[in-house]
Amino acid sequence: MNQKEFIENIENSYKKGVEIIRKKNADYAVDSNPWKNFEMASLVGVSVKRAILVRISDKLARISNLIDKEAAVKDETIEDTLLDLINYAAILKAKIDDEKPS
Repeated sequence: MNQKEFIENIENSYKKGVEIIRKKNADYAVDSNPWKNFEMASLVGVSVKRAILVRISDKLARISNLIDKEAAVKDETIEDTLLDLINYAAILKAKIDDEKPS
């Protein structure tokens, strides 16, 4: 892979990731509250940011396992998990940005 292919690969990952976020946020949240699913964590005393961080740690653990073996669940490949990790990092950044004073 040369530098141009490297950048294109990353751009494609971001494009796929945004499409996944659109679909999942439509399933898990509402237009007026994109954090709705993460807010459920407050029922057990966990903040939204920490809930997102837990999902990031889940993805890191799964990636660690998938580096060594093939996924048993075929629609949860290492590529899918890496895209989820990228997305959760972006979601956490968006939440932090959302909480910054205007």
